[in-house]
Amino acid sequence: MKRLLTEKGAMYFTESVALKVVSLLLALILWITILGFKHEEIKKNVKLEPLIPLGMMITNKIPAYVQFTLSGPRVLLKDVEKKIQPIRPDLRRTRESTIGFAVSEDLIGELPSGVRVVGFFPANVLIRLEEIIERYVDVKPTFRGNPAEGYEISSFKVFPSKVAVSGPKSLLLALEYIGTEAFDIQDLKGVKEGIVSAEVDTNQGLQLSRDKVVRVRVSTKKVVRTEKMEE
Repeated sequence: MKRLLTEKGAMYFTESVALKVVSLLLALILWITILGFKHEEIKKNVKLEPLIPLGMMITNKIPAYVQFTLSGPRVLLKDVEKKIQPIRPDLRRTRESTIGFAVSEDLIGELPSGVRVVGFFPANVLIRLEEIIERYVDVKPTFRGNPAEGYEISSFKVFPSKVAVSGPKSLLLALEYIGTEAFDIQDLKGVKEGIVSAEVDTNQGLQLSRDKVVRVRVSTKKVVRTEKMEE
């Protein structure tokens, strides 16, 4: 009899624990469900990647992203956030050099029911396009240091003396010369030759079309000092 009571007590204890575990799981599922459908706001940066005509380039600074503020249930927002594609306004057929377009919620595509756009920045984007051309530009070497005491640079030559550079038309037509990485002439006596990289300002859209390096030859001579003769 005592054994039977013990077994029944153990069974009741086990059932009680099982019921508590089930209740806890149900409460957890309910909490997660409620939390998932709780309304929130998130900010999503969407890449801006304009499609431009061949042989043209964007010459002004445009935002890399458009920031959208989305509102809706958390579970839906997480799903939408993964599916949003970059914004790619198609400018390939335009003949204008300055284009402005207004940002709208339609740019991020169709949103599920319950999710909406409550804000975005910037509201407008201005894009300036310019033709890309190529021309040969003089190369002027950049020197580091000074010749030996009593010497000065007598001449220098660059081979090739001009290199092909491509970039926005207005900038390239106004460009007189490009530089090089520093060529060391510290304590130089006589002649020195070396190969250095030609350099352009890539931040302005300039690129070296073909020749990337040049040969520099520097010659020095003694400084001749003349003194006035005393009478």
